[in-house]
Amino acid sequence: MKYTFDCDRWGSSFSVPSKVVDKYIKLSDGDFVKVLLCILCSTERECDSAKLAEKSGLSENTVIDAVTHWVSLGVITSERSDTAKPAQVKAVSAPISEPETKAEPVSKVEAIAPKRQSVSNKLCIRYKNSEILEKQQKDPNLAHLFDEIQTVLQRTINGTEQGELLALYEYYRFDAASILLAAEYCVSLEKYNVSYLVTVMRGWFEQDICTYQQIEQEIIRLSNIKKYEFKILKIFGQTAKPSKQQLEFIEKWRTMGFTVEMLEIAYNKCVDNTNKLNYKYIDTILSNWAGKSITTPEQVTHEDEKYHTSKKNKNANKQTSYNLDDFEKFAMNFDLEKSGKL
Repeated sequence: MKYTFDCDRWGSSFSVPSKVVDKYIKLSDGDFVKVLLCILCSTERECDSAKLAEKSGLSENTVIDAVTHWVSLGVITSERSDTAKPAQVKAVSAPISEPETKAEPVSKVEAIAPKRQSVSNKLCIRYKNSEILEKQQKDPNLAHLFDEIQTVLQRTINGTEQGELLALYEYYRFDAASILLAAEYCVSLEKYNVSYLVTVMRGWFEQDICTYQQIEQEIIRLSNIKKYEFKILKIFGQTAKPSKQQLEFIEKWRTMGFTVEMLEIAYNKCVDNTNKLNYKYIDTILSNWAGKSITTPEQVTHEDEKYHTSKKNKNANKQTSYNLDDFEKFAMNFDLEKSGKL
């Protein structure tokens, strides 16, 4: 279907930056687009959050989140109004100026100082939207983080999520590249929310996994575990989500060094003997092999042959519980008359 735009019919018009459509429209929330259109359509050079909320029909908090979003992308600039309330901002529809290279903290962080190796320490940080705006304007790396992570997560992040990311960046001291790498890992697990990302990275912090190289190695390690789990579950024909105990068994077998091929052999032996999948039975088989240093299919075959040969020889050498010569003498000397049978 083709569409025609009749300029004369609509009367006056206003401009929208091309990159809003070319680069950001797919990732931007619909309410955020509404706020931007209200800003660009305004006849005034400057407009505050209260007027934008009234014009767009949205809450003022949503407007502030929208302004934060478009400022982070460089579409507009924003500054705090001296006469406005703390929650209000003043949006200016002009290209963003080149940010300063030095980041300077402008807000107090109320939190319990995090200590590594201590998961009991809870972090509680609060940032105002205006503070987040000011920080990213002064720090190009932070602005880049807010911009790129929306592409990685395939969605728009709101003011609260920006505050969570800022805590990782400013308080936990993860650099922007590390946070983006962690976000890509979360997306590979089909986790697209910032809260999950924050939980993962705080867990790494507790384990002293803080640098880009350390995070990269941890992601490789975790990815290898997931691949191993996937292959084992496929062999087992298990479509249901594995339980915690089952995952512990799988990780135990991986740590013991058993290959996927060896797990398949153990699984087949389990099914042959029990007619069902039994993790404990498979674990018994693998533990037995580990005790005998059996690590290859060839060694399993040799062990089976040795077992069957031993069993066959044992049966062949088994003797009766009586002596045939004594029985023959007893039969020949047996006096039927004395036995009372005649």
